[in-house]
Amino acid sequence: MNHTNPPTHNFEGTNWHILGELELTIESIAGDATHAWLTDVLHPLNLRADFLNKILNSAQLATERAVQAESIIKSEHIHLVVFVPSGPILPKRNWGFFRVEKIENTADGNVDPEHAIEFYLYVEG
Repeated sequence: MNHTNPPTHNFEGTNWHILGELELTIESIAGDATHAWLTDVLHPLNLRADFLNKILNSAQLATERAVQAESIIKSEHIHLVVFVPSGPILPKRNWGFFRVEKIENTADGNVDPEHAIEFYLYVEG
């Protein structure tokens, strides 16, 4: 498991930055590492408990599906990435999220495909 929390990595031409990124091996997904990491990364947003649980359940379903797909796509790692809007994050806001799952082949075609699960959190309203 490779855990990174980039400071504020803005993507040129977008309104998103990475709040946290985690690289998991297929073997490490079975434990509570994903749940603990997401809880830690999302803590500064002061999310309501029910909303946080929706994100955690979504991540669990996505990682379980990724493990099942691993036998087909031969991916060795899964990347979890959490994006939030660029700019200051104000506490006590109503949040929404969507999840994107990607399987991408590398440019040279010789390396196993990359599997990514991305969460985009946004302020409602």
